[in-house]
Amino acid sequence: MKSINRITLGIGMSVLSVNVMAGSVDLSSLYQDSIENNPALKSAAYEIERTGHQRDQLSGLYRPQVDADIQYGAMRKDYTTLTEIDSQGASFGVRAGQNLYNQELNQSAQLLTQQQEFSNISYQVALESLQLSVAQRYLDTLKAQEALKQADANLHAIEEQLTQIKHRYSNGLVPENDVKEAQAQFDLATTSVIFAQNDVEKALDGLYELTGKSYDHVSPLNLAELELVIPSASQALNWEEQARTFSPQMLIQQQLVGLSKQQIQLAEAGHMPSLGLVAEYRYAFASKSQTTPMGGVGQGWTDLDDNTTLFAGVAMTLPVYRGGTTSSKVEEASVQYQQSLQLQEQTWRQVTRDIRSTQKDLAALKTAKVAYEQAVKSAEAALIATEQGFELGSRTIVDVLNATQQVYQSKQQLSEAQIDFILSALKLKYLGGELTEGDLKAVNSLASRT
Repeated sequence: MKSINRITLGIGMSVLSVNVMAGSVDLSSLYQDSIENNPALKSAAYEIERTGHQRDQLSGLYRPQVDADIQYGAMRKDYTTLTEIDSQGASFGVRAGQNLYNQELNQSAQLLTQQQEFSNISYQVALESLQLSVAQRYLDTLKAQEALKQADANLHAIEEQLTQIKHRYSNGLVPENDVKEAQAQFDLATTSVIFAQNDVEKALDGLYELTGKSYDHVSPLNLAELELVIPSASQALNWEEQARTFSPQMLIQQQLVGLSKQQIQLAEAGHMPSLGLVAEYRYAFASKSQTTPMGGVGQGWTDLDDNTTLFAGVAMTLPVYRGGTTSSKVEEASVQYQQSLQLQEQTWRQVTRDIRSTQKDLAALKTAKVAYEQAVKSAEAALIATEQGFELGSRTIVDVLNATQQVYQSKQQLSEAQIDFILSALKLKYLGGELTEGDLKAVNSLASRT
């Protein structure tokens, strides 16, 4: 009896020990290449770094703010007595301030904390989305390769039959029409191989988009030992309950709702006063002045004593009226919050639909696998019977060719159902927030390296 190992994905398998094909890539290697080279994931990582710098900038506003300046200039005062006083000089000053209370600043800090959490969750969602994308691209390529494999096998089978028919025709055993029928089927099978090869190459281009690397092909999976087991939710009674909390799409929407709430509080903080300490030191030097009386000439420049000014105190700012701008910002933030709630509900409905659809797909594929396996056996038996009938003269070459195509078509449908089940199982775990790298490794353990 064949032994079957169950894996965390919910698919049972037996792992074969085989050699790696030159130029091939398995699912785990493809995932590692994507981790290292995927632009979307790197962008999400840079977003975390960016919000970290924003935190540093905001933290700086809670610390003392110190400015220094140096000035040099001239000034003229004209009095009603027509006396003019000219003065010039230089000064150096240092001004320091410290926030004691600033509600806008406090709310900005809370909003930034929410944004940092959003960035972290966005990165995790990007990682899980990448895991699903890698699996999907890998399995899509595998399906294309399986289709090419069956198309090529069908071509060789028809080619062999064409050779036999030509030999029989040369011996006068079959009519010329049989040769033409076989040749036509061979030509059609050739075009099928051409298009199947094109599909493989396009699927491989999809892998390049993920990793920036080119591959010859993906490692095939040992589908013969595959047992289909539909995954069960681990955090709740069913996948829908679990997805409401842990689904990547819902996690993003929950964060967006939280950010919208913080935006309301930030806008409302615009009505609040701010309080801070202020201090200034100024030193005036190289100063001089000159007085010019009415109708007279200047009396000459007089040097002024250097002087020092020191001020320290508390300053409060109260926004009394801003033309309605602050109130409008509050209303805008409130509307944005309601909008985020509606988007959250829409996302939940979409996730629910996707979960139900995926569960239906899994159930259908599990049943279809059994039917396809029987279809392969039936098609193979039918081919043998048709070939025997052809030998006896009761069946035509067209019947044989059609039976041959049915065999390879049934095999292709079986492999596609098995691959689609793997992908649907991964998608269900993704929708429920359970997809991990371990699931990809579990699928990768099926890889046949020949």
